[in-house]
Amino acid sequence: MGKLISVINNKGGTGKTTTVLNLGAALKKMKYKVLLIDLDSQCNLTNSLHLTNIKNHVGELLLEKCAMENCIHQAEGMDVIPSSPNLLDFEYMINNEPGREFLLREVLNKTNSYDFVLMDCPPSMGTLSINSLVAANQYIVPMQAENFAFIGLDRILQTAEKVQKRMNTELALAGILFIKYQPRTKFGQAVLTNITENNLLKNKLFNAYIRQDIMLMEATAFGQSIFEYAPKSRGAFDYFTFAKELVANYEKN
Repeated sequence: MGKLISVINNKGGTGKTTTVLNLGAALKKMKYKVLLIDLDSQCNLTNSLHLTNIKNHVGELLLEKCAMENCIHQAEGMDVIPSSPNLLDFEYMINNEPGREFLLREVLNKTNSYDFVLMDCPPSMGTLSINSLVAANQYIVPMQAENFAFIGLDRILQTAEKVQKRMNTELALAGILFIKYQPRTKFGQAVLTNITENNLLKNKLFNAYIRQDIMLMEATAFGQSIFEYAPKSRGAFDYFTFAKELVANYEKN
C-alpha cells in the first residue's frame, strides 16, 4: 500500500472535504493512483462528486457486508469509496465489533493498488475518525486562517498521540494546512503571526496554504474538482503547490 493520509479536524467547516477532493485531484494530475474514502455520514465528499444510486458504501465495507471492489466508484480518474446518510447506524454496529478501531486498516491492508489513499473524516473524534488514524501513515489537519482556529487542535494532537502510542506506531503529523487564507490583508497577517507564535503550532504548518477563492465553492457545487472547474484559478494553483510540497516531504523521509 502507498501513502495513507487521514484528513481530520473535530470541527465542521474547516475544509476537510475540499482538501481531500482537490488534493486527490492534484495527485492524480501528477500521475499518481488515488483512492478517496468518505467516512462522514454527512456525505459531503460523496455528494460533491455527484455520486448517486449508491448500493455499497464504506459502512458495509467495514462490516464485511461487501467486498472492496464492489464499493468503489470512479470520479475524475480517481477511485472513491462513498459514504451513506445512514452511516451513523453502521457506526453503532461497528462499536460492537471486537477490534473496532482496526477495521479500516484490515480492509486497506488487503490492497496494494494505490499510491495515495485520502480519508475524509467526520467532524468528531469518534470510531470512524479513530479508524482513519489507525489506518494512516500520516494525518493532515486543515484549519481556517482565523483567530482561535487552533482551539481544539490540542485534542486532535493528543488523540493522535494516543493512537500512535497504542495502535499505530507509524502515525505522524504531516502538517497543518491553512484554508481560506488572505495573506495580503492585515487581518490575515495578524492571524498568521498569532498562530505561528503559539507553541502548539511551531514547525507544524505547511509552507503551502489555500487562499480564499470563491471558485473552490463553485467547483464543489458543480460536482467537480477545482482542476476540472477552474484550472487557472488561485485554488487550483494553491492545491497543486500543496500537493507538490506533500510529495516532496514524503520523498525526503
